[in-house]
Amino acid sequence: MPEAVNWAPGWFPDPTRRHDHRWWDGGAWTAHVADAGVASLDELTPASGDGPPRGSSASPAGGNDPVAVTALVVGIGSVVFSVIPGFGLVLPTAAIVLALIARSRLRTSGRSGDGVAIAGLVIGIGSLLLAIIVSIFAAVLLSGSGGELAGAFAEYVACLETRTPAECRVLFEESLARITG
Repeated sequence: MPEAVNWAPGWFPDPTRRHDHRWWDGGAWTAHVADAGVASLDELTPASGDGPPRGSSASPAGGNDPVAVTALVVGIGSVVFSVIPGFGLVLPTAAIVLALIARSRLRTSGRSGDGVAIAGLVIGIGSLLLAIIVSIFAAVLLSGSGGELAGAFAEYVACLETRTPAECRVLFEESLARITG
């Protein structure tokens, strides 16, 4: 390993693994740290090393990258909401974007969580495909037969203002029978 004094100043993966990066001033680590591009201060402990780690891929003490974990959680949540036409497209897209951001961060930080980010990405893509299918199906269904299905549903909702739900259900079923032939 080269002598610490020969390394140029710069941001490197934090040797304590408490943060994404820590500033090396050319002779020692400083208290200047950065997480997701946000700078702050965190004093260094004596056992943190004498120079910037090169190519280290060890898991940080804090575990998986928080953006990767968020991508996975949003991806799992997106499965539930993907069955809502239109709105179901939002969460899967967010999961995909978060997973891509996490993978980019992981390439430079040396933190663990790539598998978690990939899982969020895969689940997000699957949910997005499901949401697209549901949205297309809903659009075709509501616009088919000159919008008769949408009209029948609007009549059902209007009926509920003046009649019992049982009466409105019968009228709605009659409308559906007329539409489907």
